[in-house]
This record gives sequence, C-alpha cells and structure tokens, in this order.
Amino acid sequence: MVFFLRIPLLAAAIAALPAANAVHWIFGGTQELVVTRLDPVVNPGTVGSHVHSITGGSGFGETYDYDSLVQSQCTKIVVPQDKSNYWTPKLYHFNKQNASLTAMPNSFNIYYLVRGDQTGDKIKAFPKGLKMVAGDPTRKTYDASSHADQAISYVCLDYSGAHNGDPEWNERPNFFQHNCPNGMRAQVFFPSCWDGKNLDSPDHKSHMSYPVENYNNGRCPSTHPVHLVSLFYEMIISVDQFSYDGPGSWVWASGDTTGYAFHGDFTNGWTDSDLLQSAIDDCPNAAGNVADCPHLAAVMDQQAAAACRYPGEIVNEDIGDKFPIAVLPGCNPVWDGTGTKPACPSAGATPSLGGTQEKLATGWTEVGCIAEATNGRALTGAQLVDATGMTKNKCAQFCQSKNFKFAGIEWSQECYCGNSFSNGASSNTVASTQCSNSCAGNKFETCGGPQRLTLLTFDANGAPAPSHRQHVCRLKQQISPYDQLQLSRRRFQCGIFCQLRRRFKRSFR
Repeated sequence: MVFFLRIPLLAAAIAALPAANAVHWIFGGTQELVVTRLDPVVNPGTVGSHVHSITGGSGFGETYDYDSLVQSQCTKIVVPQDKSNYWTPKLYHFNKQNASLTAMPNSFNIYYLVRGDQTGDKIKAFPKGLKMVAGDPTRKTYDASSHADQAISYVCLDYSGAHNGDPEWNERPNFFQHNCPNGMRAQVFFPSCWDGKNLDSPDHKSHMSYPVENYNNGRCPSTHPVHLVSLFYEMIISVDQFSYDGPGSWVWASGDTTGYAFHGDFTNGWTDSDLLQSAIDDCPNAAGNVADCPHLAAVMDQQAAAACRYPGEIVNEDIGDKFPIAVLPGCNPVWDGTGTKPACPSAGATPSLGGTQEKLATGWTEVGCIAEATNGRALTGAQLVDATGMTKNKCAQFCQSKNFKFAGIEWSQECYCGNSFSNGASSNTVASTQCSNSCAGNKFETCGGPQRLTLLTFDANGAPAPSHRQHVCRLKQQISPYDQLQLSRRRFQCGIFCQLRRRFKRSFR
C-alpha cells in the first residue's frame, strides 16, 4: 500500500502557523527512505528496540558519524545539501478480530522554523555532528507543565469541517478515541537550545533544552545559551485506510496504545552549514514554501529526492509492511500502560542484517537510465507487466528466456525486451535521477520512470560455463553475444544452427 501526501494538508498546515513566526520552510510530503529496526542514536551498532520510519540521507545505518553521513549518495529531502536523518517509530493497526498488526503508510512534513529571534537570541544552524531525541518511548502519562510532554501532540484531519468546534477533535497529547477521515498527524517539536559543547549526551537529551517560556518559542536558558533553528516533524499517517475498533486500534512500534510514547530522532547531516545559516538569516519571505527562500530554491532538486534509494542493510525480519504480523518486532508487547506490563513474546536469536539490493543475474549489467522512444516503444520484442512483483532481475530473466539481450523497466512494473532499439530510441543515457520510480517488487530498486527506462544488457561472456547436461557448439572464431545466446539451446537447435553457418566447425560435449 502506498500513501501520497494530500496537497490540502500541507496548505492547511502552513496556514495554521502563527503569523508572528512566518519565517520557516517545510520539506513537505517527504517520503520514507527505509523502515527497519535500527536506531544509530539510541542503539548504535546493533539491532534497535523497535521499528522506525526513517527519511533523509541514504547513508543511514546501524552506526555512523557525521563524516560518513554527509557522504550519502542521495537524500529524500529536496535540498540535496541536507543529508540529515529524521526518524520516528512506525505506527501499526491492530486488528482485534485476529490480533494481527499491519504497518500503516506515512510520510513526513519537516519544518525548519526561525523562532526566538524576537528575544534577541541569534538563531544558529545545527552544529556538525549534532544528535538529539525528543519524546520518550516509555512514557504513559501526560504532565501539562512539562515542555517535553507538550512537544508531543496529535491532529485528527477532517477537511469536511463537520467537527469544527468539537473538543473531541481538538489537537491533543494522546490518541483520539475515533478514526480520522483524512488521516492523522503525529507531531514532535525538538528542543532548540544547545549547551554549546556536547553534540550528544548519554540520554540524547541533556545537551539540549526547550526555551524558558514555551516548548516552541522564547529565549534560551543560561545553561543552554546557543539558540538553534527549531525543528518540527509532522508524521502524516493514513489511519483512514484502516478500520477503527476503539482504543487499542493504533499501536506504536514500541507497543504503546496511548500515544504518549511518540518520539523523534535527528542526526544532522547538512553538508553546507553556511547554506543553512544563510536560509536562517536571509529568507524573510519564507512562509512554508521552500521555493520562497532564494538560497534553498537555487539548489532544490525534487527529481533527485524522488529517485533516492536506500542502498544499505536492514534487519532480516517481517515488519508488517507487506502482510500482517502476529507480534511487533523486538520485545514490544501491546500495552495501554495500565496494570502489569505483559511479558515479551518468546524471541529467538537476534535477527541478522541483510542487503536491500538484489544482485543482477549472471551476464546482466545495468546500463543506466534512457529515454523512451517518442513514437512507440524503444524495445519492441516482448513485454511483461507485474504490478506487485516486478524487479530488475525479473525483467532480465524474462527477456533472457525470450532470447533478447536488452531489458528495460518503466513505470515500476512494465518490462520490455529487444535486440535493438526502435522508433528513434538509443542506449544513450540521461541523468539517473530521471528514473525515479521504485520497483513494484522491491522498493529499494529503481525501475524506470515517466517515459524513462532502466536499461539492462546481457553479455553471454559473463554467463556461467554450461554444465555437462548442456550441449553447445564449439566455434573456431568469436561470435556476437546474441549468437552465443542462440547457441545455448538444445542439441537439435545447435546442430541446425551450425549447419546454417558453415564457417563454424560443429562439435558437441
């Protein structure tokens, strides 16, 4: 299931912000980079405690530092210089009929807000290597006087206006007791005051503080005098695509059914701190839209963000994103915080990590992204459509079975084959970011784009030697890869082939 950010949602979010804090920009509709049980801040170097929804730089992994993160190949953020990672726990739907759990689709709006400057504080860019956490995955109560608790909230989206003025639908610190017709926003506001010394702390919070007056604005305390740009996540969750069967229908990956345990993590990966500081200092007309800040507009690349794929490792376990699961990964029993916490389900050995990229079948090589023909198809030999299982290897193997040496995948699910290019197309590549669609069968692979093909080619010289059960023609001279492929047929075909090409001496093994 794929969830796309509804445009009215972003517009409404921008309109809702106070006019006094107009200087801000939103990386709106940001899609997930990866969903897995890793947390390089809280659980570095090992499998994390619960599943997270992660976006930002492709250099995310079980452990890394600033220097490695800024080497990310790409980022899901539309400003390529922001290779930071942003993550939250994944939200699950709990089916009370069969006690199964399904991960619900989500996207992110990530806000950068210039707040606190009216107090005389100078607002600074994030220091290189900064890490921080907001919220608490173990919290089960709400303290109305705590800035940290106030920083976690929820908004139930209903664009019809049918519930305007109803207190049961107002923004609140925990889950709603009803479904949300247009999805739900889970919100986390990070502390913006830094101690000026430590890039992290044992609890990942003490080196940061909320402002004195409010969690989201005001002057910094003397203990944390450096006022950083404010960071705020909206996690847009499509709860409306699932049934609501009363409290307990929504469960965070940590097992929490109250909503109090929502939290967020951040690792700074801005490759150009001066760019971020220029945006903070010199974008007076920025009111949500990134393009309204000239410094950011000059480098925006939405195509590159859409094309970004995660090349790293994930935990080898079912996480409920493809089909329902019986228990949450890790030791996370479903619990509403009352009574004795249930015991952890029995767990086996800690799962290993595995790659996200499938190695191409022997003999196949990826050429790159090419343009589709303008008048018909570039490859016309054969075609295959698979809306759920298409991968680069599936297309390659299909084309190889039809004796074609070129395979091209378009629109995530369409595979085309040929031995030459038609209708004016060629193997000349275009920018890789123009192939921005993920494969229907593996979201970590790229399978073309709008009028663009991910092109693969077969070279029989790279294929494995035939086994003793195979019969091939021994040739006196070099032949083309296509002819070699033709020779890899059964005995009768090989004999006929060799007879037709008298320059070859036939023999079998």
